[in-house]
Amino acid sequence: MTSLTLKTKLALLTTVVLWGSAFVAIRAGLEGYSPGGLALLRLLISSVAIYFVLYRSRKGRLPIQKRDLYRVLFAGAIGIGCYNIALNYGEVLVPSGMASFIVSQIPVVTTLLAILFLGERINRFGVLGMCLSAVGVSLIALAHHGEFGFYLSILYVIFACFAVGCYNILQKPLLQKYKAIHLTAYAIWGGTIVLLVFIPNLVHDLQHTTFKATAIVFYLGLFPGVIGYSTWSYALSTIPASRAASFLYFMPIFATIIGWIWLGEVPAVIALIGALIALLGVWVVNHSYKRLVKVSASA
Repeated sequence: MTSLTLKTKLALLTTVVLWGSAFVAIRAGLEGYSPGGLALLRLLISSVAIYFVLYRSRKGRLPIQKRDLYRVLFAGAIGIGCYNIALNYGEVLVPSGMASFIVSQIPVVTTLLAILFLGERINRFGVLGMCLSAVGVSLIALAHHGEFGFYLSILYVIFACFAVGCYNILQKPLLQKYKAIHLTAYAIWGGTIVLLVFIPNLVHDLQHTTFKATAIVFYLGLFPGVIGYSTWSYALSTIPASRAASFLYFMPIFATIIGWIWLGEVPAVIALIGALIALLGVWVVNHSYKRLVKVSASA
């Protein structure tokens, strides 16, 4: 098993903390921006920043074949553009910590889509994990029973989760040909393009927002966006993806703690229990998938 160097540990810690803080920052940014305006400005900032970090670096042009370009842009439109706008609409009412626990179901969604479209298999433990995840998310919703608007927001967050699952499936074949950070750059640009329909919303928001809200959006674009993806790509280049992904289990925990400190969000007991059950479901699905791979390899 590959040992973790200090640089890899710092990269993973940076990624988990920054991505966890993003859920809280979105809730704070929505106090001064509409969901569409916030999503567009965030990705515009990320697009410009990643252009100067990568495209203008000494490495020169980002290597990607023309026939793969549209696939990457389409994946980014779904997995980054649609994800951001759906998550923003969801977090209008859903607390940041609970939203992060729902989004942490991405590995479950990815596994389900891989079964449907890539012909991958799953064993009974995987099915158990999916059921646990469904129960956990249901408990989070029940914690706010009787609030139709909240149920709608939950659906937005679930849609965001499925959007990233689709993104993972679409980009999976391309990860064998290109570096993750290069694909991320084009995906961010693809997500930005699809969000240009929110230009009127952004123009209106900029005329009425506060400096604090704008600073938060810049934080989202630069830190969880460019820096978070960069440190994640570095981690992926040094250790197996499955091992790196296991550290993302800590992301909702950081999001909950940061949300409590920053916004005073204290989750209801039933919601917290549901969140932990949902996280357990993700662990079971991932663990069952690793066991299935081992069995297939030894057959």
